[in-house]
Amino acid sequence: MPRSRSLSNRAAVIVATALLMGACAAPRPTEDVGPVARIIVPEPRKPTVVPMPDTDPIPAAQIITGPTPLECVPYARQVAGVSIRGDAWTWWRSAERRYGRDRRPGLGSILVFKRTSRLPHGHVAVVSRILNSREILAEHANWLNRGRIHSNTLVRDVSSGNDWSAVRVWYTPGNTLGKRTYAAYGFIHPHQARTLRLRQPQMQGADVRALQQMLVDNGFAVAVDGVFGPDTRDALAAYQGRNGLARDGIAGPRTRANLGI
Repeated sequence: MPRSRSLSNRAAVIVATALLMGACAAPRPTEDVGPVARIIVPEPRKPTVVPMPDTDPIPAAQIITGPTPLECVPYARQVAGVSIRGDAWTWWRSAERRYGRDRRPGLGSILVFKRTSRLPHGHVAVVSRILNSREILAEHANWLNRGRIHSNTLVRDVSSGNDWSAVRVWYTPGNTLGKRTYAAYGFIHPHQARTLRLRQPQMQGADVRALQQMLVDNGFAVAVDGVFGPDTRDALAAYQGRNGLARDGIAGPRTRANLGI
């Protein structure tokens, strides 16, 4: 499973380029907080395949302040590689018939928060890591209403049915889990089971980063930049040759399953 640093690197690029205005709401800066969150041993879970357990250390949450404030919607569009527009809460409806949607987190999927009096425009966050069936790490912007990026943010499912309809979010300044519960629609999966290959324009997105990170973890030198270029194709072909797969440099269902992505 890819480490969340790849999405954090992407965050730095987006801060620099600053695609700005969109629609998103955020809680007041004075968030109520509760007991310190207990990090459970990772049991990764994905929408279509079960990856190998991720034993890497869980990265610390951090807040990144860019030169210009960012909204959650344009930030999520860039990180997840989607073309959805409009206020954050409308993304759930807009994704129908365009992307996969359900109540199970997947790497690179988008958690859509419902519109409430506290979140009048809703909110969206991109999954950067799956810890277990109840906890994920996420990348999102403008959560504390100051236009900053929040990286490696713990989000915990507190719904009675483990369906991610109610969540609590890590409060980074206080190093604790926020006490407030937020309602959510579920997850949009923009790159679910996509076949990855070299083409023009080059394929980009969280699933490409996941592929690249797995190649790096298996000893292949490739940039984890989320862009499927010739170097990624060649590294993938070498991996396929080593593992008895068709050496075509294409990450189809069999290769993806072998990689655990």
